[in-house]
Amino acid sequence: MATFSSTVSADKLQQLDALYARVKNEVTSRYPQLRDWIRDQQASLSQLKSFGHQLMTSGAIAGSLLLQPELTTQAVQTLQPPQDDHTKMVSTISAEEHQSILDKMKTLVQQPPGHLSTQDELYLEQQLSDILSFEVVAELDNHRLNHSTGIMGGEQHLKRFPTDSLEQHDAFLESGIAPNRGAFGWFTENGQLTPDAIQREKYYFAVQTLYLPTWNQDHAQLKTWYKFRKMIVINPAEEVAVVGVIGDAGPAQWVKKQFGGSPEIIREGKIWSTQSRGRVLLFFVDDPENKVALGPISLSQAEALTKIATQL
Repeated sequence: MATFSSTVSADKLQQLDALYARVKNEVTSRYPQLRDWIRDQQASLSQLKSFGHQLMTSGAIAGSLLLQPELTTQAVQTLQPPQDDHTKMVSTISAEEHQSILDKMKTLVQQPPGHLSTQDELYLEQQLSDILSFEVVAELDNHRLNHSTGIMGGEQHLKRFPTDSLEQHDAFLESGIAPNRGAFGWFTENGQLTPDAIQREKYYFAVQTLYLPTWNQDHAQLKTWYKFRKMIVINPAEEVAVVGVIGDAGPAQWVKKQFGGSPEIIREGKIWSTQSRGRVLLFFVDDPENKVALGPISLSQAEALTKIATQL
């Protein structure tokens, strides 16, 4: 393997300057929100340039870039955040607008459990869909839960197949495991515990389908529609959301909670932090092509933009 000196000549440094400029222009043109963030933070491009030099003048990287021009394209490609990585979600709205939306949700979850006003509901559907880059709605295919805001309680792990046991689950074993399967059946696919099946049980919601107005007469059709239906819980107090699926029915009305969440949803969504105290929004995810991954999503714009910026 060839070795390279960590010392870079003035001529090569000029070449690195040109490469840096091309990469920077490519990134800011593809991600205008990053450019705006840099401007809003009054960050100096010369500081970014200096940081780029520190990275690119390290021996092997500098030599490889100079000797292999085709790596320029590869370098640009590595700066693109994975589309399925929730932690790198970035909104194109301004920081002020983003914070305004979070503040409004923090106020709305303090209301009595139920539905938001039509105006607030439409507002949040639009804003959350823009922030998350996928469709979030309170009503889907003419189906609506009895509550879209309320208190979420913690649930146990569910059996994914008949002989499943608590020890076969990944984490939060202290939550225990329910003695019976969930209301919507086993999580397996054709009897197999697939990666998708594992994720569905890990991130499942319990919702009060049994109290829907037409549940008794339309039970068969409603159960089919709601089974593993994708939803998202929004915890504005902690600026975090979790995408999951409907995997069980409940809680009972006497519990005084409107939703239930798996141990992973409760912990990773910080649902019962001192700031949240279980108060959340629960909306449907309109994802007919099953492109939205299950799991937590940071709603902090600053955190998301910082993760993008550190890739420069």
